[in-house]
Amino acid sequence: MLIKKGYRLVPLLSGLLFLAGCGGGGSGASSEPPSGSPQSPLAGQISIEAGSRIDQDTMDELAFSGAQPADSTQTLQVNFILAGYLSGLSGSYGIINGQVFGFQADPEDIYSVPMAPGEIVRLISLGSRAGDPPLTLTLEDGPSETTTRSSEPAEVELASGMPEQNYRIKVATTGDVPARYVLVKAASAQLGSFSLEWPDHDFLAEEAIVTFKQSAQGGAGSMTAQTAVAARRLGGSDWLMRMPAQAVAAGARAGSAEAQILNWIEELRKRPEVSSAVPNYRFSSFATPVDEELYRLQWHYDLINGPVAWQLAPDGGTGVRVAVLDSGLFSPDGNPNNQTWHPDLQQNVVPGRDFVDGDNYPRDPGNSVGSNVFHGSHVAGTIGAVVQGSSGNTGEGIGGVAFGSSIVPVRVLGEGGTGSSDDLIAAVRWVTGQDDGNVKAQVVNLSLGGLPLIPQLEDAIAFGVEQRSMIFVGAAGNSATSQKSYPAASDNVLAVSSVDAGGRLASYSNFGSWIGLAAPGGDASRDGNNDGRADVVWSTSAVDGASGFEASYAGLQGTSMAAPHVSGVMALLKEQDSARNYFDIRALLEAGELTQGSGTRSDQLGFGVLDASKALQADSNVTVLSPSPSQVLLGTETSSTQTVNLNRIGDGTVSLDSISQPPPWFTVNRRDPSDDNFALDFTLDESALEENVSYRDTLEVTYTGEGVQRTLGIPIIAQVLSDEFARTAGTHFVLLVNTTPNDEGFFEAESQIAVDVENGSYRFRFEPDDGVEPQRQNEVSPGSYYLVAGTDIDGDGIICQPGEACAEYPISGLREVITIEAGQDLKEVTMTTSFSRPTISASSPDILPRPGFSGYQLLEGGSNGAAAGGKLSQ
Repeated sequence: MLIKKGYRLVPLLSGLLFLAGCGGGGSGASSEPPSGSPQSPLAGQISIEAGSRIDQDTMDELAFSGAQPADSTQTLQVNFILAGYLSGLSGSYGIINGQVFGFQADPEDIYSVPMAPGEIVRLISLGSRAGDPPLTLTLEDGPSETTTRSSEPAEVELASGMPEQNYRIKVATTGDVPARYVLVKAASAQLGSFSLEWPDHDFLAEEAIVTFKQSAQGGAGSMTAQTAVAARRLGGSDWLMRMPAQAVAAGARAGSAEAQILNWIEELRKRPEVSSAVPNYRFSSFATPVDEELYRLQWHYDLINGPVAWQLAPDGGTGVRVAVLDSGLFSPDGNPNNQTWHPDLQQNVVPGRDFVDGDNYPRDPGNSVGSNVFHGSHVAGTIGAVVQGSSGNTGEGIGGVAFGSSIVPVRVLGEGGTGSSDDLIAAVRWVTGQDDGNVKAQVVNLSLGGLPLIPQLEDAIAFGVEQRSMIFVGAAGNSATSQKSYPAASDNVLAVSSVDAGGRLASYSNFGSWIGLAAPGGDASRDGNNDGRADVVWSTSAVDGASGFEASYAGLQGTSMAAPHVSGVMALLKEQDSARNYFDIRALLEAGELTQGSGTRSDQLGFGVLDASKALQADSNVTVLSPSPSQVLLGTETSSTQTVNLNRIGDGTVSLDSISQPPPWFTVNRRDPSDDNFALDFTLDESALEENVSYRDTLEVTYTGEGVQRTLGIPIIAQVLSDEFARTAGTHFVLLVNTTPNDEGFFEAESQIAVDVENGSYRFRFEPDDGVEPQRQNEVSPGSYYLVAGTDIDGDGIICQPGEACAEYPISGLREVITIEAGQDLKEVTMTTSFSRPTISASSPDILPRPGFSGYQLLEGGSNGAAAGGKLSQ
């Protein structure tokens, strides 16, 4: 398929090869045309993202004949994102499109990095075409070393008490094949937030979720059968639409079905009646099966102070309905007329719905794909299981946090624990009663995710929060990354990370600025409470017995297990005060009333680990100020000014009492846009800062909400860099690519040049085709193209792979056609190159996924050429 293969760029030269090295290399690489030369059909500048640096001995440098790995230490600035290359031995990638691409040995890189106690340097290993060797990251001035493989970041942290100075950081390989890597040091709020892969969310074939404008006449009916076919209404103005048959057939003939779907969605977005169009994304449950013997001690309830909470709420959430959007529930007899469930759940289950099979029997049949963990039953048990034969804590079985609440099972996950976003959107709209006015639940548990931001899903959740006073709880995800996973990362969802029995962040748990709080999800690799058992969460499940599946229990780990602990406590709070809404809960959370400790926030645990007892004793009239953003970054590579909005959360009154005296390097000005919302304007005084030194301070804001005085701390970080012009992302190959694929499904290139950095940016210039054969690589004929550029740091003839810089016109991830006309003199084209990749989010709603995108392939002779390890000259 076209997207799976990327872009093939075919040779245009016959006997004339192109230099791709320092000084711009080859024809047309200079920034200014020779005197008397004809006008350029296309020229411009590529800016470099702030903080970008390149390893001094990538294959771009080593490919020169006789070049050797650098033996000197490379000095870096305070914050950076650096791309590098390592290889234990020299060798060859083999023959690629008739060319032999080789690599040279470079077993280690040494850097000098300014560090202060508590600061972290992170290494992300990205492998290469030749393999995925392990890399080591070492802080040579301290006892710190760690190993990483692809997608497994490693970190070194400077210990407290160490002096603030430059330290030696070593990155080394223990393998014999090449590896690309990225080394990052940034402010704590930014560390780990870099996405190095192109968006690659999986989606269903031939479908799109389309929102029609309110003013559109006829809505889905306004589209012809040749444009899109309405499959079903998801609620509101949202529809599931299918590709027309002729478009599907054309895509099959072209061998590019995925590209056809994405191109069709792009065309839908251009229609005047369409407000939004996105793929029908797949999502999955968040759980990891762990085979452990059942034990009665449920450590996770003790960790959240459950026994004390049950004394405060002896009815266990009676009268509150909790919707579990998941894989459905285990049913022993499989009879839709009986609707019997796991014995520990039977008493509390109320009618639900199956959006996978489209009926009112949300049964989990067990998976023919993967293991049978009965994910939905496990989640539901943590929320509302009832110990068999009892109304308290005696009898056989497992009890839930809100053992008196009602469980509304809603099946949105099918075989293998996966689902599609159209079912999830329809399910949320059903639970919220947006179309029929019948609200099905007060709390919604979402132990699923892995989605990008989808506007239709956001709107459905927002309706439930704002119009129905519902509380949504989401599992953060199990990828050990700070990249946002929706729906948990939604502004209207409580995102829950996972901890072990010792209250530490689980090794697999996601983290980041979007985490609300943490709860026990287990970690089978640890024994945090020293009870001699793995830290797993036990709950209701089923096993494959002699006559089919039988009710049982299972120990699992995952943020899927953490989220229902929070949902259960939300049910207890709703029983205590049914008027409590998400905004009230958010106020309590940020005031430190729902979690252990003071409520100080971190990216790992949010506002802390859930404390059910403390939550039930909280004052319902809490009103707090919440800063947005929560941290101020000032400097030459960010901005000299920034505004922080102090938003009131809660229904009470609030007054701003005082602001601490700022240091001399910034000023702060207070604005009061309304009676209960405030804003602070920060302005940097660059003259008060020493260049290349990171400055930190905390501005304390004292305010009174509902008679209680609180202090809010806002971290301020600033830096003035003298090396703005020292940014570099390595030699860049600039390509003009045809927009129509050939019969094999590949795009072909017409032109290519190579440029090196000059004063912190790249200048490029193509020349008009002079009609003389052979056509030079820097010549371009009139036509329509994509304009792209990037590095090839591992010398495999591919640019824009993970860990390599990439630029696309006009914005990476949002390519647009650029038209070259005869006689044209287009000189002011601008792009920005970066090692990071765009993500599908609220700030970039038009970006579409690129499943399996592998980069752009260089023209013959464009990289290290036809001889392994050697560059070619003209």
